[in-house]
Amino acid sequence: MHKPAKAILLGLFTGLLGILASLIPFVLDLEEKAGLDWLFTLRGPRTPPSDVVVVAIDKPSADTLGLPGEPDKWPRAYHAQLIDRLVEAGASVIVLDIFFAEARDPREDAALASAIGKAGNVVLFAYTKKEMSTPAGNTSGELIVQRLIPPVSPIAPSALALAPFPLPVFPVKVSQFWTFTPATGDLPTLPLVALQLHAATVYPDLLKLIKQNVHTGKQPLAGTARDLFAGHGSVASLQALRSVFREDPMLARRLTEALADEAQRHLSARQGRLLRALIGMYDGGDSRYLNFYGPPQSITTLPYVRVLRPDGGSVQPRMPVDLHGKAVFVGYSERLQPERLDEFYTVFSQKNGVHLSGVEIAATAFANLLENLPVTPLPRAAGFLLLFVWGLLIGAVARLLPVLPAVAATAGLAGLYLGAGHVMFSHFALWPPLLVPLFLQAPLALFSATLWHYLEVRREREHIRTAFGYYLPSPVVDRLASEMAGGRAEGQLMYGTCLYSDAEHYTRLSEDLAPDALAELMNRYYESLFTPVRQHEGIISDIVGDAMLAIWASPAPESAMRRNALEAARQIDETLNRLGPGDTPRVRATRLGLHSGEILLGSIGAIDHYEYRAVGDIVNSANRIQELNKVLGTRVLLSEHVLDGVDGFLTREVGTFLLRGKTRPLVIHEFIGGREALDPEAITEWHGLFAEGLMAFRQADWKTAIERFTHLVETREDDGVARFYLNLSRRHRQAPPAGGWDGVIRLDGTN
Repeated sequence: MHKPAKAILLGLFTGLLGILASLIPFVLDLEEKAGLDWLFTLRGPRTPPSDVVVVAIDKPSADTLGLPGEPDKWPRAYHAQLIDRLVEAGASVIVLDIFFAEARDPREDAALASAIGKAGNVVLFAYTKKEMSTPAGNTSGELIVQRLIPPVSPIAPSALALAPFPLPVFPVKVSQFWTFTPATGDLPTLPLVALQLHAATVYPDLLKLIKQNVHTGKQPLAGTARDLFAGHGSVASLQALRSVFREDPMLARRLTEALADEAQRHLSARQGRLLRALIGMYDGGDSRYLNFYGPPQSITTLPYVRVLRPDGGSVQPRMPVDLHGKAVFVGYSERLQPERLDEFYTVFSQKNGVHLSGVEIAATAFANLLENLPVTPLPRAAGFLLLFVWGLLIGAVARLLPVLPAVAATAGLAGLYLGAGHVMFSHFALWPPLLVPLFLQAPLALFSATLWHYLEVRREREHIRTAFGYYLPSPVVDRLASEMAGGRAEGQLMYGTCLYSDAEHYTRLSEDLAPDALAELMNRYYESLFTPVRQHEGIISDIVGDAMLAIWASPAPESAMRRNALEAARQIDETLNRLGPGDTPRVRATRLGLHSGEILLGSIGAIDHYEYRAVGDIVNSANRIQELNKVLGTRVLLSEHVLDGVDGFLTREVGTFLLRGKTRPLVIHEFIGGREALDPEAITEWHGLFAEGLMAFRQADWKTAIERFTHLVETREDDGVARFYLNLSRRHRQAPPAGGWDGVIRLDGTN
């Protein structure tokens, strides 16, 4: 498989895995808990719309007004005065995020109800209660339902609308809010009702747009803004509006496009903004993600006392903030009574430990709807496409590049992805997935690519090792692969035994045979040599033409090492003797020479070419011993050093020789074992006669030497060593060696 194909394969795997991971509920929950918080942290606080103000019922106000620390015990006449002040200031809608659960002083309750009624723009909070219910005709048992609990009368009937705003009952992290609550029969919630009331002036324009873009036969809608809330009918009216959008999924798009037409250019910027907010509010899902503006009091917040300021005089102080045309949310502050459990953990709570109060969350939800900018997760199809394309990109890059550049490129791409996500979130409130791409796909692609690289390198290394194994000994390949720098092995001083082989008549063979036939013949021949060497733990060090050098090496002299060399020599000799007519008869005669001693194993060469070689006198001496076979008519010769501490092999000493080019003589033995089967008596007689002849030869007793060697030659015509000594003894008898006789046979022509 080519590298680009591998890159695409890893990219496809990474992309598909990201999609599958994004379907796991735990991952989705983690994206919301950690990924969304991360985006908020990167973005930081942002400026909320000026159309919303929070009036906080807080402890400083309670202290200034001399009221108890429990807001439920505040005289309701203060709330009536507050409403009057807000109406005078021109608030477009007043939301009391206060639940009036019990009747109090009838005069105060009446005063509050009167103030609410006269204001005509007050929305009261009503809470929902879980109850067990058994619907008619239901045989499956009781069901848990949510029932709306309104405020106490006469306060509730005086309000323009009642609405719930369900949030967790414990101080836990809040990230979403409802527009309609399915658990309570799709009741519209406090932020939605407040926005519809805030945008009442553009309701006729919305109605006109809907009628122009909706087919007939739809559910009837309220004809005017007043009709929307007439007789506490806001629930049915707002639900009817939502149904229109639900029945026609493309309606919101058509309405938005219609707003840009020439016919709608008469609308002011504010009217267009309010219409788009209403369209987005009814078109979106029931649950929206809160787009927090920052820590507590990021939305303009006024203490209760600064709005009310009851000082007993007839002159009211000037309102500290212009409230004209603004939505005002009144509710408990988190700093008044923490034990009220009306505070909620958000991402911005981490910085100062202060949580958002329920009224601030309601105001935040309202502001999100007004801006038509709640946090919006990418649509599922778009999210899947993003994860797939990202996985394809990051997987391909990680696979195409080497490891270190891949790490840098992956980190850079991750930074770009995070930056793009930050821009999407900050400017468009779009929430792209973060944890899966950055903490699953990117590390996984990098790890998989690195592992793949490693496995490929390992496989290539094994291939190289296998290839080198044809040319170098396995231990050397291991050292080259794991220990050596620069591709060459440092020399090691060892004690070894060298076996040198040479085939007879190779020069004539190379002339008679074509190169391919010669190569095939030599391959079969070398198989007969290599197999015994490797079976007996030897190393094939070198082959040149018809010659082979095998080595047995160890840090210290070992008789077992020399025994293995002798076993290999015997097996080679026996194998070549057993070759039949169909095998390799032309190279049947193979001479072997063995010698033991110190050698240096390592790389020999210079510049950019090195070869693994055994260096030392024993290598050259083994070759000279092998050459001695030509002189003596033998096939396997070895020095007496090879036999040191080794028994069980049949050999005979054939004399002391000063080999060609050497200065120190060696005692040489012929390897007999395995050559032919001889009975013990014949072997004893043969060796005894030869030993007597060799002793006479060394003592310059040429007559006795000639007698013994003549008898041996007559008895064993194939005894080339006896014939060699017979001829040499006759020559010395006629012309004795000059300069004294020491029994050493010199092969440099001086004998």
